[in-house]
Amino acid sequence: MFEVLLSIIGVSIDGFFAGTALALKGTKISIKKLLIISIIPILMAYPVMFLGYRVSSIISNNIIKFIGFLLFFIMAIKSYIEIKKEKEVKELDLINSFAVGFTVGLDSSVCAFTLALLKYNIYITPIYFGVSHFILILLGNFLFLKKEIKLKYIKYLSPILFLCLALFKLL
Repeated sequence: MFEVLLSIIGVSIDGFFAGTALALKGTKISIKKLLIISIIPILMAYPVMFLGYRVSSIISNNIIKFIGFLLFFIMAIKSYIEIKKEKEVKELDLINSFAVGFTVGLDSSVCAFTLALLKYNIYITPIYFGVSHFILILLGNFLFLKKEIKLKYIKYLSPILFLCLALFKLL
């Protein structure tokens, strides 16, 4: 369960920053659009988890551990690179809601595949991704819309969590 929680937080941190980026531009995310954003990772994670679960039954545990390490390590690097890009969002309309949902859903899908290989629950885990994105996007948007909190280094939490997960796979 520890791996699932770290994975979900690591994957959902980008949602926190999406909400933050929008808030810093003065854009509020409505609950309806936030629900759209949060449902997309769930819908993307289910088929990937089913595939990962099927594949896991024909691959040895050592190979699965290595694949888990490799995927988490790649996600750590990708997450770090995204931090350096500093994406800019002008406004959140329906199309941008789908775009944000799809973007955060891609990371969730890769992580969901890894967790499915490790035989985590394929029915509940995708829901965790959606709920965590909902909470963290809302939190990022709410806190920074009011401009009360300025956290300089929290953006590095996602790559650090994925690196820890990668190293944890080697043990």
